[in-house]
Amino acid sequence: MNIFKVTHIDSGKVYIGYAINDNPNYLGSGKYIKRAVRDFGTSSFIKEVLKRYDGKIDIVKITKDVDKFIKKFKSDNPKFGFNEKVIDLIPKKKKLTKKIQVLLSKEDEDVLNFIIIEKSMENNTKPLPISKYVRQIILEHIAQELEKNKIIEKLKSNI
Repeated sequence: MNIFKVTHIDSGKVYIGYAINDNPNYLGSGKYIKRAVRDFGTSSFIKEVLKRYDGKIDIVKITKDVDKFIKKFKSDNPKFGFNEKVIDLIPKKKKLTKKIQVLLSKEDEDVLNFIIIEKSMENNTKPLPISKYVRQIILEHIAQELEKNKIIEKLKSNI
């Protein structure tokens, strides 16, 4: 895991990001950096590693470190960089369906948000809203149960 800085050669604007691996071609997943890379091309940017982590690292620590670098380089200010504000990266709290509201306490929501952010960091994707994440988990569970039932039926038919 590492925290990196991508600098646009002509403007000096920077993007602070994080990655699980050291893929030199990965320049970030933020919407502004993606747009800039598309507009200017990858050869217009320089990437450097700011901090490396060995072993398993706490997501809260990484988030705090990324935030420190964003503040240091002012990269969430459009004059200086391509980062979105950290608050924009946290999944938006949309009103959950009544069915999910019954199942989740406020503490459960907070823990689930933490899990969603951690998974998004592992996959280098933007965090999903809780309702979409829960729906995805439910659909995966349904698919697993259907597969188990098919196996059971097949075993029964062979007896």
